[in-house]
Amino acid sequence: MSEFNCKPGRPFKEAVCVDAMRIFDSCSSQDCLEDVEFCFDPQDQNAINNASYIKTKCIDVTDVSFAVAPVAFNQGFYAVDVTYYFRAQIEVYCSENVPPVIVFGKAAFTKKVILFGSDGSTQRFVSDDCCPPKQETPVTGCAACCNGVSTLPTATASVVSPMCLDTKLVNSCTCAETKNVLITIGLFAIVSLQRPVPIMIPVYDYCVPEKECSTNSDSPCEMFEKMCFPTSEFFPKSLNDYPCGCNEAAELSEETSEGDS
Repeated sequence: MSEFNCKPGRPFKEAVCVDAMRIFDSCSSQDCLEDVEFCFDPQDQNAINNASYIKTKCIDVTDVSFAVAPVAFNQGFYAVDVTYYFRAQIEVYCSENVPPVIVFGKAAFTKKVILFGSDGSTQRFVSDDCCPPKQETPVTGCAACCNGVSTLPTATASVVSPMCLDTKLVNSCTCAETKNVLITIGLFAIVSLQRPVPIMIPVYDYCVPEKECSTNSDSPCEMFEKMCFPTSEFFPKSLNDYPCGCNEAAELSEETSEGDS
C-alpha cells in the first residue's frame, strides 16, 4: 500500500458497488497418491521397456478439470470432482556407460470433495461472453439454458508443485515385454467454491502509483553486487528452526536421551 496514494485512515469519499467473486467454502488437502500409473507415447514406451533403471526428475500439474453437481437432500452443498493432470519428466537408463534418455509420461487423478456453494436460481448474462457454437440437434430441457452462465458455483483449485515420493519400474501384468512406471505423488491443494456477487465497498480515492517505471541498465556484475549476502545459507538450521514437527521431534529426542541414560 505504501507505493500507492491510498490512505485507509482517512474518511472514505463514497460507497460503490462492485461485482466480485465471493468464496463461500474451501478446503485444503494433503494427498499421497500411491503408485499412480503413467502412460507414454510409443517411442518413449519403447525406451521404458528397455530400461534397467529410471529416475523421476520432476512432476508438473498441466491442467485441472472440474465437475460440480448439487448434493441431493442437502441444499446449498455441492459435490466437486477435481481431476488433476500430471506430466512427469523421467530419466531412463538403459546401461551404465550410456547417458540417460529423457521421456515424458502423463497421468490423471480425480478427488471428490463436498463444499458449501450457496444457492443460485438466476442466470447471469454478460455482454462480452463468447457464445457457444450452435448444435445441429435442438436442445431441450435444462440443457437449453446454455447461453447464460450456469447457476452452479465456480470451482477453483490452487496447487503447489507436486512432490515425487517414489518411482517404480515394474513388469506389466498383461504383457511380459512391457514395463509400467508407477510414481507416488505428494500433492498439496486448496479447493474452493465461489460465486459472483455485488458487494458494496468504501472508496477513498483512485490509486495513483507513486513509483516511477524505470529500466534497469546495470551490468550482471553490478546487479550481483547489489544483492544481499546470503548469510543464513552458510549456517545449518537447528531443530527449533523447522516449522513442522518440531515439538514432536524434540520430545522424541528428549525421551530417547533419557532412555539411553
